Amino acid sequence: MYLKGIYDASNVPGFALGSTMMGFSIIAKEAGFNFWMVMLTTATVWGMPGQVAFAGLYAVGASLFLIFIAVTLANMRMMLMVISGANILNIKKYKLSLFRQVIIFHLMAITSWAQIGHMKDKLIDDDLIKYYTGFSVSIFMFGMTGTLIGFYIGDIISNEILGILIFITPLYILLLVVNSKETFNKISVYLGGLLVIIFYPIAGTWSILISGIFGGSIALLLTYKLKK
Repeated sequence: MYLKGIYDASNVPGFALGSTMMGFSIIAKEAGFNFWMVMLTTATVWGMPGQVAFAGLYAVGASLFLIFIAVTLANMRMMLMVISGANILNIKKYKLSLFRQVIIFHLMAITSWAQIGHMKDKLIDDDLIKYYTGFSVSIFMFGMTGTLIGFYIGDIISNEILGILIFITPLYILLLVVNSKETFNKISVYLGGLLVIIFYPIAGTWSILISGIFGGSIALLLTYKLKK
């Protein structure tokens, strides 16, 4: 199962996330990050919202305390994803040490979470955690490689083209969720996409957050009604 996870990660998911990290690396370099800062940010933050917040605040000379708070808040939204992922993996069953749990959940990118959600009905618990380990470690390596390449390739290719790379991973996850068996996920995505068009002229960039809350809440109620 480790090898299957590695194999699956080495297809679209790995290249999508690697491309996304290439885009981040360009942003960070423009913000004044040196090579080691860029690599360390990807390795330790491992979440695009937090990484972009870090680079943006660093570029304007924000204090270290403010950067820490912003990155923490940006990545806090991943907490629910990690809790959900822990339940999917049935992590309590394995009685792992705190250190091993920290490593396992640190590597849980949204790509890995979406993938185990897609595979959970196809694998038993013991195979699923092995699959996740192979998949998530491979995804991490793709991300680090993408960060490395992006730092240097920016001198060759225009930043406008490289900036597009950031959106590859969200598009992949969108396709994965839309094709999932979970009715809730499908309804959430469809409603969120529709509502953001409605709310954007009124709320601007806040429309993403508002649409996500309303879309997810309505989808939860509809799913509950359908199950009854």
